[in-house]
Amino acid sequence: MVESHTWNDRLDVGHEAMDHDHHLQIGLVTAFVNAVEQGRPWMARRLADQLLSYSVVHFGSEELLMEESAFAERDAHAREHGAFLEQMRELQRAFATGEEQLAATAALDLRTSLAAHMNDADRRLASHVTSVAR
Repeated sequence: MVESHTWNDRLDVGHEAMDHDHHLQIGLVTAFVNAVEQGRPWMARRLADQLLSYSVVHFGSEELLMEESAFAERDAHAREHGAFLEQMRELQRAFATGEEQLAATAALDLRTSLAAHMNDADRRLASHVTSVAR
């Protein structure tokens, strides 16, 4: 079984709303993998759908923050968001076509990539937004 939740304080970026969203996003990926491993396809499907829907909203809110604060890295950051959404759609496709283990592996890769994004690009965004608000 996959580690129940991979969140750690090093992933906190210092922006309360972003940290909350990130925590939930990582939790949804982990819950999806757990549902696949437990043989609960109905739950895995719902979690994959929830992850995509939630991530669309979360990434949209980050992109609004970037626009409002004139974040110089906005375009590159938004492209990363687009790539993550495509990974989530691919995860859904793999699961829907019966490739559960491929979907679970893709989800673990996604979780690692999301954590790296949070620790790097999102950390820079949070720092920028905080400095602009002062």
